[in-house]
Amino acid sequence: MLVLATLVLACDGDPSDPPTIDTASVDAVTQEPALVWLEGQNPVLPIGHPDPGVLRVEGPDGVTYHLTSTVDDAGDFPRFTSPDLIVWTGAGQGLFGRTNAPDRSLTLHGAHYCARWAPEIVQLGAESFMLSFTAQRFAAPRSPCPPYDEDSGIYLAWSPSPGGPFARPDRPWEPRPAGADATDCPLRPVLPHSLDIASDDCQGTYCHHVMRLDSTVFHDPQTGRWWLAYSWYTNSPPKVAWERANHGQHVHLVELDPNDPFAVRCDPAVAQIHAGNPHDAETLVRLAAGCPGCDRMLSMTRGPLGEEMLRDGVSLGVVEAPSLFRRGEYVYLLLSGSNWDSPYYHVYWVAAETVEELVYTNPGRLVGRFLIPGDGQAFGHGSAVLGPDGERWYFVHHRLEHVPCEESGCARDVWVSPIEFDDRGDGLGEVHIRPRRPAEDPSFTVAVPTGGRRARNHARPVPAAPKRSRTDARAGEHAHGPT
Repeated sequence: MLVLATLVLACDGDPSDPPTIDTASVDAVTQEPALVWLEGQNPVLPIGHPDPGVLRVEGPDGVTYHLTSTVDDAGDFPRFTSPDLIVWTGAGQGLFGRTNAPDRSLTLHGAHYCARWAPEIVQLGAESFMLSFTAQRFAAPRSPCPPYDEDSGIYLAWSPSPGGPFARPDRPWEPRPAGADATDCPLRPVLPHSLDIASDDCQGTYCHHVMRLDSTVFHDPQTGRWWLAYSWYTNSPPKVAWERANHGQHVHLVELDPNDPFAVRCDPAVAQIHAGNPHDAETLVRLAAGCPGCDRMLSMTRGPLGEEMLRDGVSLGVVEAPSLFRRGEYVYLLLSGSNWDSPYYHVYWVAAETVEELVYTNPGRLVGRFLIPGDGQAFGHGSAVLGPDGERWYFVHHRLEHVPCEESGCARDVWVSPIEFDDRGDGLGEVHIRPRRPAEDPSFTVAVPTGGRRARNHARPVPAAPKRSRTDARAGEHAHGPT
């Protein structure tokens, strides 16, 4: 049975541009009752769509995937849709429904945003969706936008539809900086949060308390708890001995309010998990020993030329781009290591039975390599999503064909990699993610129901719109910021 399975949108990142369609035929072989396997070919979207965030939504007509991506200073966040992770179609209007001139800040309810990166849509309920994204946020317009100075934050907005618009006219307090509720939680400054206005360094608090970038929201279907994962930076230059030995970018998780996933739970004992440390020698040793060849192209501290990165006279490491999912008894966390423009950029995984056990100091957590770079190609930053059949998992991520950025513009396209599981004879069963070398074979397959089968929906119902605080209600003021 011959199926049309690949449609590529050739565009420069502006969702208003008409797509150029390139079609290819692939075989679809029925493997089991009510399923057909479709074969796709990477890339599924052309260059210009880095840091893809993907949401799976079930509807009366089946599953729809919604993909958005980094735009930097080029405009609104785009949206693409797909029924099968292979064929992607531009959805037209961006997520905010606004336009702006290239290289200038985007104005949203009186605040001005540059370095618009890593957007992700999460479903909170049947008609309730959150957009989280990274940006530099300013009180006045910027033209042009300034260089990035590790001064970004994470910002949140709501819509009743995954297509937006987010930061709607009737919600003038959005986008709001991530963190505990500014009005109802006096602990906000001493809990993980983002800043009202762009500013670098750790603001005189613990560095992991300043959320900087690469946010993802995870609802654990087994426990019902909500979590926000994010990246943060140490001070530059380092101010204490621990920072000098662990200089760079790390990943943390913090628990969210179960009644309002827009807010960090207001509790001095709120769970905070340090899950990714680029200088953790034990994790590197375990990654290298995980499979034959797993020691190749393995580093958390390599730069764009493959060099060891140094800043302030000490080693600089990077772990970023968290993505979480639960499969059976285990929660899995995918992380990207080394600098994003490095030929060593890669994805590794950790797993444990609870989110708390993902902490990098836990010797009992499972660890392994997933996407291994090679042939001048590096892979990273994506979203783990359940497939159309409701059983198999896939990782939608970007690829950098590595040449010096001054030659390539650091352009990245979008790939899909199946997440496959192995039994390594340790009595745990098929729980270890199998390593992949995508450069060796850009093809992949997706299992799609032929009809009459509906996958499980793991979204936890919450109120159709999140609550607003007294500060939110004051139109024209920036809510949820530190005093």
